[in-house]
Amino acid sequence: MSAPTMNNQLASDADRLSAHIYSKRINTSIWHKLVNKESWTNGISVSQRVLTVERNLPDDPDAWTVIGSNSSAANGGSCVPTPTEVQSGSTERSFVLYQKALKSEPICVEDTRNAFESEQQINAAYKNLTDSVDYVWKRHNMSRYYEISEHKVIAAPGLPESSSHFPKTPATCMLSGKVLKRFYQDLIADSAELDGGSLGSAEGRPQLVLSCSAETSDALFAETGTRDAMLYNASRVPELLAPLGVDRALYGFYHTIEKLPRRWNFTAGEWVEVPPYEKVAATNGVKDRISAAYRTAPFEDSIIYIPTVMSLSVPGPIASAGGGTSFGTSSYMGKFIWLNIQHATENPTNSWGFYYCEIKVGAKPIHPEFGFVIRHLRCVDDIGCQDCPSGTDVTSGTLSDLSDSSDVVYGV
Repeated sequence: MSAPTMNNQLASDADRLSAHIYSKRINTSIWHKLVNKESWTNGISVSQRVLTVERNLPDDPDAWTVIGSNSSAANGGSCVPTPTEVQSGSTERSFVLYQKALKSEPICVEDTRNAFESEQQINAAYKNLTDSVDYVWKRHNMSRYYEISEHKVIAAPGLPESSSHFPKTPATCMLSGKVLKRFYQDLIADSAELDGGSLGSAEGRPQLVLSCSAETSDALFAETGTRDAMLYNASRVPELLAPLGVDRALYGFYHTIEKLPRRWNFTAGEWVEVPPYEKVAATNGVKDRISAAYRTAPFEDSIIYIPTVMSLSVPGPIASAGGGTSFGTSSYMGKFIWLNIQHATENPTNSWGFYYCEIKVGAKPIHPEFGFVIRHLRCVDDIGCQDCPSGTDVTSGTLSDLSDSSDVVYGV
């Protein structure tokens, strides 16, 4: 063990800071609430398999025989009709555990002595750590759903798709009602709603879930106007979806708004993801802000969410492996613990420590055939700009770029 480099991230009051400590939060997501979770089974293997008994129907469902007289009838006649054997089949899919650890920068007790409102600063930093876990979980769940889904579709003529990767062709269409209606019918025909895909019912038909950005949802509703939109009050929204802000449905889908959908560029024939955040310098340390490239990325993913496409398998803690052994316990869900590890030379008086968490999870594929991820066009340049009415006297000015206001002096 060696002592880390100590960089004091706590602000001092040398130039008189205002009395309140503010913090910058991270968006949460429906991907925290809708994905099913279960326990990982210990004692089997590092790679486990899930068995799905497949649907099988008779080969001749429309072949019937007329019941007639049994006089001298061979093979039992009408009393013993010849049966059609219904075959059976099952599919095995494997999945493994993934892990990720997060830690804070080291905090030295001496740095807190003369820092401004050190307790508030550390509480805000701890809250940011928990928000970071939420973001990591969301990205994991979205990415695993993407990987497992067997329908990775491009919104372009012919709707090219692949089960393993997105076709290397750019999207040329925004997400439309016609596309959603087609996939809705495909899912209903495949009995997705009977296998846990429907989270409610309206107008006599099951309602599935569409996870998309607010701009995509608004564009879909703008296609036909509000007359074709079903508007709901809170009592009619399924209990599971009401806390997520769901208040409307269209084309057989409840709309759940993803605040940070995955966005993409298509460069040199390859899909390149554009991360939402970029890291820039702050007064002390660094900060993450929404990047300009993310704001203007031309392609975006919308996801038809079916709960039974996958589930998360989380291992439980192992307190002892026998023989008098003992181990630290963790939920492996990303709960931070404070570690202040004493060491004879590097930390003899327990004067510094850090927050630490571990996440372990496997994504179990259940019905990948129900998974649809649609990569479509964003028309980011269409802002509905109109000329001023004739005869209007307009004075224009230069607008400041306030995307990063760290150098702006307010009130001057």
